[in-house]
Amino acid sequence: MSHPIVERLRHADPEERRAACLAARDDPAAAVLADALGHALGDPVKAVARAASDALVEIGRRERHVDSVLRDALRSDSPRRRFTAAYTSVRLHPPTPGLLPALLEALASADGDVRWAAARILVDLGRLHGEVLGVLVGMLRGGEDAVVRRMAAFCLRELAPDRPESASVLVAATHDPDLHVRRAALSALAGLLDPPPEVCERLLEALMKDEDPAAKRIAAVALGELGAGSPTCLPAGASDRLRALAAEAPEPDLRRAAERALVRLERRIPHPPQEEK
Repeated sequence: MSHPIVERLRHADPEERRAACLAARDDPAAAVLADALGHALGDPVKAVARAASDALVEIGRRERHVDSVLRDALRSDSPRRRFTAAYTSVRLHPPTPGLLPALLEALASADGDVRWAAARILVDLGRLHGEVLGVLVGMLRGGEDAVVRRMAAFCLRELAPDRPESASVLVAATHDPDLHVRRAALSALAGLLDPPPEVCERLLEALMKDEDPAAKRIAAVALGELGAGSPTCLPAGASDRLRALAAEAPEPDLRRAAERALVRLERRIPHPPQEEK
């Protein structure tokens, strides 16, 4: 005879399944319920899967058996279950490279919340395990899924803004055939620390030649950010181009972006001394 909570976890009503997860946390047989909760990590209803994760975190603080439940879930056939197991694991322990397959897979999820949660965990994992940087560089350079390439760009901005390999692959990604990847790469360039000259040169090129108005706006803002932080990065003609766009660009949003960039630059770049009259 199965436990009543296990039966409730199989109920057709998702609210009943969610309530069963909540009840499992404080049940005297919580350790016995961990296996059933591990299956509930793959529930098609996000609220139920999250409640199962919450319950396993609570139980996992008392029972080591939860770790084996999560390891089993990471090997399941369900992408949702694999990711939620990884998400649950990092709520109990520092992330480990064993989570990498589930996290990389989740970067392609149709669920934006899942993608961004996976990205945040990948950044945390990369700070503990240096090999993650190379994986992300490879995903941005050659990932088949454009969504994954876009998310890899954001991860690199957070994980390694000071690394030359980040700058190099992000500059290359600004030529990606996918519009959203190009925009993500341009945006990520704005977060680099002490970027090499080719970064700002590429931003100026995008500002002058890109046919996508949003890409031009992103490039303008990025030039303002990088030029304010490192004036020597700003290529010749960048300020003049921004002034021209601020005055004459046909798109109001681009004019405003150029104006904001100029404000950032003028606060940080010293003006030449004026001759006394």
